[in-house]
Amino acid sequence: MPKIAILSDIHANEPALKAVLRDVTKAKVSRVVCCGDTVGYGASSNACVSRLRALGGDCVMGNHDFYTNQLRRDRAALPANRDWRKNPVWAGVEDAARTLSEDNAAWLRELPRELAIPGGVLAHAALHHPEEWPYLRSLSDALPTLERLRTAAYGIGFFGHTHRQEWFCDPAADITPERINPTRVHLPEGVVCTVMVGSVGQPRDGDLRAAWTLWDSDTRVLEFRHTEYPALTAAHDIVAADLPVESALRLLDDDAARAFRRMIGA
Repeated sequence: MPKIAILSDIHANEPALKAVLRDVTKAKVSRVVCCGDTVGYGASSNACVSRLRALGGDCVMGNHDFYTNQLRRDRAALPANRDWRKNPVWAGVEDAARTLSEDNAAWLRELPRELAIPGGVLAHAALHHPEEWPYLRSLSDALPTLERLRTAAYGIGFFGHTHRQEWFCDPAADITPERINPTRVHLPEGVVCTVMVGSVGQPRDGDLRAAWTLWDSDTRVLEFRHTEYPALTAAHDIVAADLPVESALRLLDDDAARAFRRMIGA
């Protein structure tokens, strides 16, 4: 089976998505899939959904996607006071709900919670308590989902949500991943493992480049990838859309963030 590019947490960051898709093309993948949260935080929810749909639209629903669907059905889903405008989550969700085209909103509304791919399954946050969107930030967090992967014979679960790239393996298993180098891991047949694929649009693991993952189910090699992109462009887009400056600053290193604050007078 040819290579699969796994993206997640694009979060309406079109400059990052465009740069990643250029790298995906160079990697000669046969399929692009997404672990959800295409919208929110950033200023280009509609454009990012359109780009993802043009690639085939193989995507699962993330929590920001879910909140956007809720808000399009009922504006009362917003917090009662106007402080939501200062909240990066709710401000981004409101922007997505307001700016999505009808076709793109319908696509977002129909996304599944899970998607099988060769060698494993995709979901946004976890397989246990999916309605609560739990974070898999440690082995103890991942244990209930590892149990689901084991009993369902999925093997590997690919997830977003944490905005980090890492993996957790079943501690009771005889078969374990084999690290090839700092970015590549061999996941042998029979392994039970959760893989967090990183965030295209809002990485939070110390590397501010757009993060994504390459999976080859023939060789069973997983590769964590990073792509440079014009983060300042994305930051300007966020401020121009009257979204919280915090969402823009998260994209920048300390020096760039200080310069950006001076530039916008914040």
